[in-house]
Amino acid sequence: MIVAKFIAIAVISYLLGSLNFSIIVSRALAKRDIREAGSGNAGATNMLRTYGKKFAVFTMIGDIIKVAVAILIAFVLLDAPLDLVFKFADTKEAAVTIIQYKEFAGFFCVLGHIFPLYFKFKGGKGVAACTGMVILVDWRIALILFVIFVLVVLISKMISLGSITIAVFYPLLIAVFYQNLILFLIAVMFAAIVIVAHRKNIRRIVKGTENKISDKKSK
Repeated sequence: MIVAKFIAIAVISYLLGSLNFSIIVSRALAKRDIREAGSGNAGATNMLRTYGKKFAVFTMIGDIIKVAVAILIAFVLLDAPLDLVFKFADTKEAAVTIIQYKEFAGFFCVLGHIFPLYFKFKGGKGVAACTGMVILVDWRIALILFVIFVLVVLISKMISLGSITIAVFYPLLIAVFYQNLILFLIAVMFAAIVIVAHRKNIRRIVKGTENKISDKKSK
């Protein structure tokens, strides 16, 4: 029975993750698929650079909300206290279990975001979806990562570098806050997904040809 519940959570989370809001918003508001504009990536950064802040904000909000919904559904199916979706558990042991539930749903939601069923498996890089999950896992870690992200972007002018940097820091912060090997390894898995999704950006960063936020948005 418990295995069936986790399978259901995986499927539901993947289907929710496949609701790529950069594609949905660009088609609805700009009447054009974001994958046919700018860098061709179905993500908030390309939305920002191509269509502006409003489009990027709508995309981020949508991608964060879908992860929250996936986690809420997971809690319902697992009979976990719904109030723990948004707050800490009373004990460290309970917190570890709750975070595992959140990260399980979050993992499949991120997979759906990167390989969306509804959009021919061509999606974004998973940063917005991971952001939603981290906020619900531990808002303190999310806040620290946000500060790191802002500092890196202000210095480098590269959103991709900021995303890669916080992906690296996420498992480190999980280790500091929870000292749990399983949570650390799961966090490493999330970091690996984001880094692999940014492999082309990494090559451009090394070559010095990566796009910067000061660049003019595509016509």
